[in-house]
This record gives sequence, structure tokens and C-alpha cells, in this order.
Amino acid sequence: MDWLIGWLFGGLLLYLVCAVVVLAIRYRMTDSEGGKPRETLSLGAYLPVFLRTYRIRLIVSVLLSLAMPLLGILALLTIFLSKSDKGGKMVYKSEKQLTRDEIEANRAWLAALGPNHDSRAVRIEAMFAERTETLEAVKFLTWDTWSGPEKTTHYVGFSVKRNLAVMDNREREYLRIVELLNSAADGEEDLYRFWRTALIWGDGKGESGRSQYQNIDAERPVAFAIEHKGGSVDRVVSAINNHLTEKRRVGALPAALGQVVADASDRLAPGGQGWLKPEQVTETIFAPQSPHVLHIGSFPNGQPLTYSGEGSMITIAPPRSGKTQCHVFPNLLTWTGPAVVLDISGDIYETTSRWRAENVGPVWKFSPLEPESSHCYNPLSFVRSQPDYIWEDSKLLAEMMIVPSNASDLFWENEARTVLTAAIAHICYANTPENRPMHAVLDIVYGGEAWQNMLMGLRMAVDVRVMMQHANAFEGMNEKTLSSVLQTARSSLGAWAGERISRVTARSDWSPLDLRGGGNPTIYIYMRPNEVDAYLSLLRVFIGQHIRMLTAGAVPPRGSPPILFMLDELPRLRTMPPVDEALNIGAKYGLRLWMFAQSVGQMQEAYKNADGMMSACAVRAYMNPTGADGLAERLSEEIGYTDSLVDGQRRRVVEAAELAGPAFREQMVVFGLGSRPARIRKDFAWKDEILHDRMGAAPFVPTAPSGETVA
Repeated sequence: MDWLIGWLFGGLLLYLVCAVVVLAIRYRMTDSEGGKPRETLSLGAYLPVFLRTYRIRLIVSVLLSLAMPLLGILALLTIFLSKSDKGGKMVYKSEKQLTRDEIEANRAWLAALGPNHDSRAVRIEAMFAERTETLEAVKFLTWDTWSGPEKTTHYVGFSVKRNLAVMDNREREYLRIVELLNSAADGEEDLYRFWRTALIWGDGKGESGRSQYQNIDAERPVAFAIEHKGGSVDRVVSAINNHLTEKRRVGALPAALGQVVADASDRLAPGGQGWLKPEQVTETIFAPQSPHVLHIGSFPNGQPLTYSGEGSMITIAPPRSGKTQCHVFPNLLTWTGPAVVLDISGDIYETTSRWRAENVGPVWKFSPLEPESSHCYNPLSFVRSQPDYIWEDSKLLAEMMIVPSNASDLFWENEARTVLTAAIAHICYANTPENRPMHAVLDIVYGGEAWQNMLMGLRMAVDVRVMMQHANAFEGMNEKTLSSVLQTARSSLGAWAGERISRVTARSDWSPLDLRGGGNPTIYIYMRPNEVDAYLSLLRVFIGQHIRMLTAGAVPPRGSPPILFMLDELPRLRTMPPVDEALNIGAKYGLRLWMFAQSVGQMQEAYKNADGMMSACAVRAYMNPTGADGLAERLSEEIGYTDSLVDGQRRRVVEAAELAGPAFREQMVVFGLGSRPARIRKDFAWKDEILHDRMGAAPFVPTAPSGETVA
């Protein structure tokens, strides 16, 4: 009997030892899929699960061990042949292992993006632009709670993933920022890894993988842990905004991190996504296109915004807003090609001519009310004498000489233009270019013998039929009508009367075609603001004839330096068809117009097609728009709307009140064809040391009647 008891006791003891070994091994094993643990139990907690799961095998193996211990042990070992372990303990990882898994997964992700932050940043931007990537994060979260003196440790190690395409704009933008922050920190910042995980999780919209957890609700361990750690999307967004603000206050940051913080802050600013970014310039009309560059302003980071294309430009800016200091001076002090400058501000010649005379080419100053310090220009010199052209060239001068009055009845103006066209054609037909004084045209419109001589000359121009036709028309005009027509013509030509004007229009020291001769001249037409209205006729002829002559001949060879026309206060000259034409065909002939106006209303008053003209410009710049004339509201609407990254609401990029307020006092809004609007800093020439040193007036060098410079 004793031997039987010993047999049973020994067999049970051996079985018990084997059962404990099997329990320990089973406790450390993965499931049949080899996946990560979905639950962590202590060994004591796992014991009843083990007994419940394998109860039949355990009972059979105990009974067999009573008869034959070896057979019972073999039956016990069949537990390892189980294909599933539903609820059993899978492989257990320590907290250090789970932390290491998180770090290694993040390092592997960064390594897949690139070897350094610069290359990773490019890949991140491309990835978020394409929106096809599925991002995954591995994270380990742990915390302690206390119940009196007893501490309970909670933790969960898990993975989550989500495709970028299913995220909303706010989630995607903040995740992009966090990816860049994580890259700039080389994955060493735990906070960035947590934000990345929380945004991929997206309040439960992400997909979680297997997890290992302890003392957490088994139904939703990942959600519970992220919520407990403050990982809701709203809280993460708020935390990122506060973090960026704090980093900006710090100031001295590593270069990569500082750039990410600056760019993110700029992008997250109200309307930040609606503005053109410096890194986007190469994909717009502002990308380098030629060596002939015009400077517009600078981005907040100091990167200049320039235009080197073939299109025209316009700046709308009220008085004292800086258009001369920021656009006229900087460009005339750097532009190395030919230029025509309408100097109504009165100080452009005084500031820019010296450098241009010393470094670019000859400078001609046409100041009709200061004959002692002005070069000479006679528009009649360039009326072509050939029958095919003489009438149309004369007509252009007549159209420019008679300033539009915007009267409802245009009969008298039109007839005066016709008379003036005939007078110019007669003088130019009968005389060589060197002998066509402007006073001869004035003599005709004052009637008397000069008028009769013109009628005779028109009749004798047998090779120009239109001149003969007008001779007959004028002879058939009744005396009263003729007197009114001549009176209208005389009133429009008051700008050409007087000895000073007669002296500066006695000859021409240059030809408009000299601008294309390779010498890179600069021509200033100089007049003080209070003199403009009285001498509009003269200014219109000067600008109109230069444009028309440069767009009437052969197309210049490709690569020729463009001719810059800087037309200050253009609307004050009233409607000028040559300017409208130059906007359409000027690029073909190498003309680059830069027009300046005080307001959109001023342009609309001068040109019926003002909106079309402005939209035809490659670049439009607006300084200090006001709410009084509605321009700020119009620009706010044109700049457009964007989805707020803070609350997801759709708002204007910038409100009209902000455009008209102090926030834009030192900035401008720039539109380029086919690109986002740009918020650009004004660059004042007087603040630039190089430009400041270049400022000054060239000494006036008079020209002899022969065209040679007077020693």
C-alpha cells in the first residue's frame, strides 16, 4: 500500500512540476498569428484563464498521470499543439521594450523619409501634397494612479494608422507641421511623437493595431489612454499653437527647428494658407525668366519678390504710401536697360539720373518749362513723310495733343482733331524733319494767311488723297462752324504756346528709336505736379509717340534688353490709346510698362476699359488700400477665402478692415497672373545703403543743334 501512495505522490509531483513549466512557457508565447499582445496579465491573473482555456486537456492529463505519469505529461504537452489562444497570455514585453519599440519605429520612419532634415522635409511636403500615403505610429503611454498609499501603474503599447486622404484639412495641416517638427528634432522629442500619434488616431477615426496594456479598460484601451493623456484633436491643435508661440519667444533655436517653427507660424496665421509662400515662387510668374529683373518687395524672411517676365505691371498707391521709394527708385537705380520715365513726382530725375548716366547710358532730360536745363524734342521731326504714313502719324499726334474732355457732345473735339491732323500733315509734307517748328502748326489754327496756305498745300498733295479730301471739306465748312472748330483747337494747344516751349521743341536731340540702338539711354520727361494739368497735351504727345514708334517697326531680336516705361501718375494724362495698345502688344516689341496710379477709381475715370487693362498686367501691386473707395473690400474678396486651421470655419484670408489698417502700413498686396496673392514688405530705397549711395542728379549736358554734346 505504501508503494502505491508513493507512486501516486511522485507522479502527481512530477506532473505538477511539468504543469508549472507548461504554464510559464504558455504565458510567454505569442498567438498562432504571431501578432503583438493584445492584453497583459500578471502570472497570477493568467492562471485561471489558463485553467479555463485548457480545462479538458488538464483533466485528461491528470487522470492519465495517475495511471502512468509519463503518459499524463505527454497529454499535458498537447497544449502546445493548440492553434489558438483566445484570451490567453501572449508574449509579454517589459516597459523598456515597449519604449524601445516606439523609438525604433520612429527612427525607421525618419530613415525611410531621408538621411537628413532637408531631404525629409521635401519628402514630407510632397507626401502631404499627394495625400495618398498611409501613416502609422507606434506609441507607449504610461501613468500611475493612487488609492491611498497604493499605487497602480497603467500603460498601453499600441500602433495606429490612417490615410492622409481621409483626414480633414485641419488634421492634415497640423500633422504636416508635427511631421516636420519630429524630423527637425531627429525623432528625439517625445512630445512630437505623441502629437503625431494622436493626430493619426484622430479621435478614433484611425485604425489601431495590436496592443499590450495593463490596468486599462479592455474594451477601448487605445482611446482611453490617448484621451487620458490629452490627445484629442482639439487639445493637440491648441497645444501645437501654444508650443509654436513659446518657441518663437525663445528666439535662438537650431536652424532646422527654427525654420519649421517660423514657416508653421506664418502658415497658421489668419489667412496664412491663402498667401504665396517664398518656397512657392519658383512655380509662379515671379520665377526667374530673364536677367532683366524688376524688384517688387520682400517676403517677411527677407527673400525678394521680383519679376523678370515680358508682361506689364501696375502699382496702385495713394500719395505718401511709398510707391516712388519702393518701386521707382530701387528699380531705376538697378535697371541696366533703356528706360523712359514720366517724372511727375518731380524728384525721380534728381534721385536716379546720376547713377544711370555713369553706369547705364546717356541721359536725356526733357523739362519743357526749364529750357536752360532741358534737352530738345520736336515730335514733328518723326512724322514720316511717305504718303502711306504721313496722315496716320499726324493723326496720332493730333489725338494726343487734344486732351479728352469727357464732354457728352464730342463733335467739336473730333473736328478740332481733324483740323489739327491736317495742319500737322501739311507742315510735315511741305518741310524736311529739321524744319518743322511747332509754332507753324499753331499759326494755322489761328487762321488768316497760314490757314489759307494750308488749304492750298492740302490741295497740292496729290499723292495723299486724304489730304486733298480734307482741303475740300474745310473749304465747304461754313464760317461760324469753322471758327468754333479752330477755337476748340486753339484751347487744346495752349500747352504748346510760349517761347519756352518753342525753344525746347525747336529740334530733337534724340529719336525714340535710339532706345533700341544698344546705347541704353534713359529719357526723363520732367514736370512738377502743379504744372501737369496745364501741359497734359505735351506729356501725352511725348509718351504716345515714343510708344507708337517703338511698336510700329520690326520686332527686335530675341534677347534684346526690354525698354522700361515707368509712367508715374498715368491716369492724369487721360485716355491714351498707345498705352492700351502697349499692354496688348508691347511684350512682342520689347516694351515693359510699369504704370502708377493713386487709385483704381482714377484709372477708371481715365480709361473705360480700366479693369481690363489692369487684369492684362502680369503683376499688380496695391499699397495702403482704403475702405473709403471700396478698394480694400474689393481686394479682400479677390484674395479669397480659406478654411481656418483652428476651427475649420471658412473665412476670408484677410478682412478689408485689416487691409486698410496699420497691419498693412509697411506692406503691400501683390497679384501675379496664375499665382496666389503675396503679402510683401515695402523695401524703401533710402534704407538700403547701396541704393542710398547711388542717389543723385546727373549734371545737365546740353546738346548742340547738330546733335553733338556741347563741351
